[in-house]
Amino acid sequence: RDFRISAIGGDDILVGWQTLNVDRFEADLAEGTLGLSTVEFAKPYARVTINEDRTTNLDGLIVPAEPAGEETAAAASEEPPLSLVIGGIAVAEGALDFSDLSLPLPFATKVQSLEGFVSTIDTASTEPARIRLEGQVSDYGLARIEGTMSPTDPIRHTDVSMEFRNLLMTDLSPYSAAFAGREIAAGKLDLDLLYRIDEGQLKGANDIVMSDLVLGDKVDSPDAASLPLGLAVALLKDADGVIDLDLPVEGDVNDPEFQIGGVIWKAFTSLITKIVSAPFRLLGNLIGVESEDMGQFRFLAGRFDLTPPEREKVAQLREALQKRPELSVAVAGAFDPAIDVPALQYDRLRTAVMERIGGEDTLQEGEFRMLNDEIRAVLEAIFAERFPEVPLASVKDTHRVPPADDPEAEPILDELAYAADLRDRLLAAEQITPQDLEALGNARAEAIRTAFLENSEFDAGRVVLEAPAASESEDGEWVVMELGVAAD
Repeated sequence: RDFRISAIGGDDILVGWQTLNVDRFEADLAEGTLGLSTVEFAKPYARVTINEDRTTNLDGLIVPAEPAGEETAAAASEEPPLSLVIGGIAVAEGALDFSDLSLPLPFATKVQSLEGFVSTIDTASTEPARIRLEGQVSDYGLARIEGTMSPTDPIRHTDVSMEFRNLLMTDLSPYSAAFAGREIAAGKLDLDLLYRIDEGQLKGANDIVMSDLVLGDKVDSPDAASLPLGLAVALLKDADGVIDLDLPVEGDVNDPEFQIGGVIWKAFTSLITKIVSAPFRLLGNLIGVESEDMGQFRFLAGRFDLTPPEREKVAQLREALQKRPELSVAVAGAFDPAIDVPALQYDRLRTAVMERIGGEDTLQEGEFRMLNDEIRAVLEAIFAERFPEVPLASVKDTHRVPPADDPEAEPILDELAYAADLRDRLLAAEQITPQDLEALGNARAEAIRTAFLENSEFDAGRVVLEAPAASESEDGEWVVMELGVAAD
């Protein structure tokens, strides 16, 4: 009764229990067997502390063994291993205090009201022991462990599920600070963990559900990975404030370099990296759209109007973003001087011609009607104004050719070639400035923003316009504009 083990020179209890009951005890030293009936622990207790230097409060309990002499070692090696049978282990009202002082933010938690059992343990049998434990974590959290394990060789066989409910994520802040450089300000956590080890091969499943997660301040930690957690949380959190992750892990437990914590952390960082590197794929999946270019918008050279396919993308993105209320979309206008400049030059000249003609627009997109007398007369007038040093007669002379039916006759004017020459010289003279290109990029961004806001329920603050930038078209015809995402 009232068994306790304390650290040397200290009063803190490391391990203890109120009572330990064993109904039957059988030992046969000659046969090397030891048998116990069910071992019943009432109010067992343990305190585990990881110190700042990564040592633990249990290190002092291990006493180095005295080196054995050759004869003693030889005799020990000839003795058969002890065969141990325990009818079971029962735990009632158990408690555990755990603290980790090696983290940037010291961590501590308590498990109390621990109840459960471990079934019969027989070191001579291949039959695994069954485990079932349940306890309270901190004030209102629940922990349940159930499964089977080979007690003498867990690497050969382990099949254990662990269920945690209603854990406070603020309690995990020290770990998020240490490994991700961010505190956790609020949130609840549910975990369903399943770990199977078969002949050293681990296959694990981690179903993680976080509710109302709020990240806190950044924390400097030498071990922290550079993860964009803010963006990842905004991408993953649904309209109800829930993040549901399925995180499979696997590995070879026999590998000397294997560490379960490292395997889980690697899987987690890979998942976060994948999510933030392809955010629009995730957004598309939310509404059942499989698309590699959901965040890309294409504009014809010189134009800023959205074609019907691009308007559909806006509608799809708007629907997906409604499911991710903490996410905003960044729209930076794009322009490609190689194809936008000629298109803007054409538009400028076309506008100037139409202003001179007046009335309805008789020019077709992409062409002038060169043999139209009125249009050619306007082109000549504009040419004379802009190139007063070049007589129209000299331009005409360069386009006089013999008639096709009489090569010896007096050359005549190739009217189409002449009009096209006037047009091309005027187009080349149109000055398109960097400001003009930026204005085109801004107009394209504004077109997307306007399309998002056609639905009055969509918050205008979630469409952020950014400075335009030059890009390269993919096919010499369409300018591609990449959208970005950001956490509010």
